[in-house]
Amino acid sequence: MVMKKIMLIVPSFIKGGVERVVNTLSKRLKKYYDVYVVIYHKPIEYEVESTLINLETPTGSFGRKIKNIFCRVIKLKKLIKEISPDFIVSFMGNLPPILTLKPVMVSIHSNPDSPPLYRKILLKTVYKFSNVKKIITVSKGIEKKLNTNYNLKNTKIIYNPIDLNLIDQKLLALKPFKFDYILAVGRLNRQRGHDILIKSFAKSSLKNKVKLVILGEGKERKNLENLINDLKIKNKVLLPGNMENPFVYMKYAQLFIHSSRCEGLSVVLLEALACNVAVITTNCCEIGPPYEVMENEVNSLLVPSEDDELLKDAMERLYHDKELYMKLKSNARRSVERFDVKNIVKDWISLFEKEYCL
Repeated sequence: MVMKKIMLIVPSFIKGGVERVVNTLSKRLKKYYDVYVVIYHKPIEYEVESTLINLETPTGSFGRKIKNIFCRVIKLKKLIKEISPDFIVSFMGNLPPILTLKPVMVSIHSNPDSPPLYRKILLKTVYKFSNVKKIITVSKGIEKKLNTNYNLKNTKIIYNPIDLNLIDQKLLALKPFKFDYILAVGRLNRQRGHDILIKSFAKSSLKNKVKLVILGEGKERKNLENLINDLKIKNKVLLPGNMENPFVYMKYAQLFIHSSRCEGLSVVLLEALACNVAVITTNCCEIGPPYEVMENEVNSLLVPSEDDELLKDAMERLYHDKELYMKLKSNARRSVERFDVKNIVKDWISLFEKEYCL
């Protein structure tokens, strides 16, 4: 029996949440389909088990970005003609796949109301093209905004998957540090709110008891390093970059802090809970996981976004309140078991086979 073909499109395979989602899905979907992963440019920081195709259209200046739209449309149309996929799903950089005018599904992972402005324009125009067969959202909040603010009704929620089996294997690794630490994981950009966490940590008494470790890389590194120096906590905060196995860092962390200013359904937050770590997360943008995953004082502590004082208080409270600490840890794993890829992949297969047919 000839397997149906699926094309998954994402700008690159840099270490990030959406990229990890695509990689996790591609590995599981290849049991049922012939999977092609298409990227626009390097880097490739995940090991890909499916057929990987790089369109080699690197990002750059504003002029280059405009040119790339047309280049990517042309290359995608040619590739689609060659492969003849049964299903096409774009996870980021959705404009070129839509402009091929081929039947596509597009996934939206972040708050549609957040900058840049052109995103709102696209949602009100090209996302309403007839070839957009389905808009996949990763949270109820995002879907509600699309339905209400943009009159996009052709939506479906499919949550981000995590691979519990892979996480369990990675947790067998040795403890990464001899000292106690608080952990955050995420790209070093403004959205992730690492600057807020650093300010909270500097204000807290915990800086005399533990260190702060932030895993990730990004364009805000220099600004964060300057902030750390200005606050005179250079010997208390580590920015070691990306790590091949972030899960073992989660396992041994005293606390996991998710300080995002805005988020859809954070993969790294789900993964932290899967590692049974005590979590503090911001209740950000009214679209994210708190309403669907997080339960205050059950599997996490919720704090308002962009409030370093309340975040400081939450860190100190959870560190010292051992009863609450153990309660959150004991509830963490079970609260995210439904997001295991073996469950989420069934939603995708159902969508392919029942709701979407070229």
